Amino acid sequence: MPEEPKNDLRQEVALFRFRLLGELVHLEPGSAELAEGLREIAARRHRIPGSRRRRIAVGTLRTWLRSYRRNGFEGLHPRRRADRRQSRSLPPEVAELLIRIKEGQPRLTVKAVIRQAQDSGQVPQGVRLAHSTVNRLLKQAGLMDRPRADGRDRRRYQWSLANELWQADIMYGPKIVRTPGRRKARAYLAAILDDATRVLPHAAFTFSEGTEHFLPVLRQAVLRRGIPLRLYCDNGATFRSKHLQVVCAQLGASLIHSRPYQPQGRGKIERFFRRVRADFLSELELTDDTRLEDLNRHLAVWLEEEYHHVPHHGLDGETPLDRWAQVSQQVRFAGPELDLQLMFCIRFPRRVSLARTVSLHGRTYETDASLIGESIVLLQDPGAPPSRPMVVLHRNRRAGFATLLDLHANARVRRQGPSGGDPPDDPPAPDADNQEPDADADADAPRAEPLALRTLDSED
Repeated sequence: MPEEPKNDLRQEVALFRFRLLGELVHLEPGSAELAEGLREIAARRHRIPGSRRRRIAVGTLRTWLRSYRRNGFEGLHPRRRADRRQSRSLPPEVAELLIRIKEGQPRLTVKAVIRQAQDSGQVPQGVRLAHSTVNRLLKQAGLMDRPRADGRDRRRYQWSLANELWQADIMYGPKIVRTPGRRKARAYLAAILDDATRVLPHAAFTFSEGTEHFLPVLRQAVLRRGIPLRLYCDNGATFRSKHLQVVCAQLGASLIHSRPYQPQGRGKIERFFRRVRADFLSELELTDDTRLEDLNRHLAVWLEEEYHHVPHHGLDGETPLDRWAQVSQQVRFAGPELDLQLMFCIRFPRRVSLARTVSLHGRTYETDASLIGESIVLLQDPGAPPSRPMVVLHRNRRAGFATLLDLHANARVRRQGPSGGDPPDDPPAPDADNQEPDADADADAPRAEPLALRTLDSED
């Protein structure tokens, strides 16, 4: 679909036509000399501005000549199309759908707009949504204009060494199945990007954008690529949590937040998210059986086999891994003095009940009997399942584990003494004089404890 000629092109076309007809405009209409001149012009090959054609028909030359005689030089300018600023290859209802999608979500790319239109089921079969056609339609509708500058001093920047600055953010992902037989849930992509190299220390999809789901991503990033000097993120609740501040302080990393409503400073990770949508999610075939594990496995393959090995425009054509190899000599890794597993655990203060239990997130856990009535701290690994035992801190020291309560198993456990301590090693021997012999019992067999003497805990 040819584009509307610009003003300078229309002027150039008019001048070209006048040069062809300049010697004929003064000849009498219908004269043999005029007819011979038109045939001679039509027989030659011409370089026509804005066109690939090389020859001009006699009838076309006569039309130009009549237009010149009626309207002068202005009559030689190309006519403006009646359907100007309208898509001529898309049905009106499809064009309206594309414009409506873009108006509702201005941040969508052209590829994302096309994908949403196709997924809506409102595009007739056989209608092709070419990227250039849709882009031109949205431009003509004024939906692709960049926001005007607000006059603030913003400058491009890039750190020179690896791990001098990490950018972290969370992107809305697709909806996938969470539990079989239930509705799909939104997945979120938590990603961390190294500013100097564009390497992704780690990125993973989760079912929540909360701190407890971001911390495992940060821990894996530290294990894989070392400790950053600075962590740069937005002002969301995830990145404002006290636990994240404590973790960064223990790592020796400065936690930096961008100014509210000014995402321009985090442009590198925003561009990465656009690439994820355009190159990864658009090519990924999601089904009703796609799980979170499947999504993360495909993401890891795409990062390690494609993204990290493709030349990056912001790195002067180098790949992220090549730049990392050049500037990663001073990367600092976590030593044995840093217990990353405990450092990233979320802390929950609790008091142990008389039944030696504590509650967390609607589940009951069992602790050691010596902690009854004591104040403790539960350390929960954010990436661990609820069934995994949690480390217990008592007076800033480890005091065993808190395990998920099993009522049926406890019904068969022999109870300890009232003090909670271990039973004595050598129980007192019975008095032989007052003991009646049992003729039916084997003298060497242990005596069974009478049921009436057993002690059972309360139901809670």
